[in-house]
Amino acid sequence: MNKIAIIPARSGSKGLKDKNIIDVCGKPLLAYSIEAALKSELFDKVILSTDSEKYARIGKTFGAEIMMRGEKLSDDKATTFMVIEDILSRLENPCDYFVLLQPTSPLRTEKHVKEAVELFESYYSDFDFLVSVKETEHANVLVKPIEDDLSLKHFDTDFSNYRRQVYKDYSPNGAIFIAKPQQYLNQKHFFGKKAMAYKMNKFDSVDIDDELDYKFACLLMGEKKNG
Repeated sequence: MNKIAIIPARSGSKGLKDKNIIDVCGKPLLAYSIEAALKSELFDKVILSTDSEKYARIGKTFGAEIMMRGEKLSDDKATTFMVIEDILSRLENPCDYFVLLQPTSPLRTEKHVKEAVELFESYYSDFDFLVSVKETEHANVLVKPIEDDLSLKHFDTDFSNYRRQVYKDYSPNGAIFIAKPQQYLNQKHFFGKKAMAYKMNKFDSVDIDDELDYKFACLLMGEKKNG
């Protein structure tokens, strides 16, 4: 099937300055996603969508095809849907599906991409979307709101008999999203009953959002290289 990889890399991060090109063990962050896509040898195109000429030059160095964003897609109000819609509208040839690889997941490798694609294609007639997930640190029964009265009234589980193995909940880890184009354009997100899960472990699910995440990812990446 005809498929493309999309790597969104806007400049101007408010948390970590230039987060998408920050150095992680000797490479700019976005390079890991480009390499994962290219090394999988699955895609007709590996597209880096960016608003930055600097990011574009770096992306080209690592082998990505560049799509520069227009002004309305260059600020923090631009949604993932808007970016993907723009890319799909500019493709010369339609694709059967696309794979979104966010650059903030540097420990996601070509192995994960291959597994996710294989899983999706195995159930292609049953599902329109795939989302990578990880097991949550705390099960849903342990995560409840606390209101102004500070009451624990929402924690209604008998925790004397709580066993972690019984309660397993999952959350999206941001590493891999797959979708059929028209279904995505219609629904405008990747979730719901027509979406399937691809499970990843916690190590490979690290998502860089702030300084602590960055330090943790560098530590794990260092261990991986030395291991």
